[in-house]
Amino acid sequence: MTTTTLGKNVKITAPETARAQARATFEAFGAQRMSPAPGLDVFPLEGGSIAFEYIEGALSDTQMRIAPWLEFAVADPEAIGAQLAKIGLQRIEYKDKAHPYYVGPAGVVFRLTALPR
Repeated sequence: MTTTTLGKNVKITAPETARAQARATFEAFGAQRMSPAPGLDVFPLEGGSIAFEYIEGALSDTQMRIAPWLEFAVADPEAIGAQLAKIGLQRIEYKDKAHPYYVGPAGVVFRLTALPR
């Protein structure tokens, strides 16, 4: 029997206008940005990375709101949530009331959860 797990890397295709917000968001998560190629930012996180490729023709923010969402496990979801609010990320209501959800760079939706203790 084969075991399958999620991979460790995510890439979001985003418009150039999302670059500053992507950088501010992942700075709030404590990620150090790498830019290995023009139009590409990679943010290493524990166990993987998330990349933003900035191109014309990316999905709109509205389209991204209905795309798959991401989950970030953090030490203190409330503190990170406060930092995200300071940089202007919108918190949204979702049927799952146990986690805070945010509209992030380029419209990608993600939720915060606490790291396992």
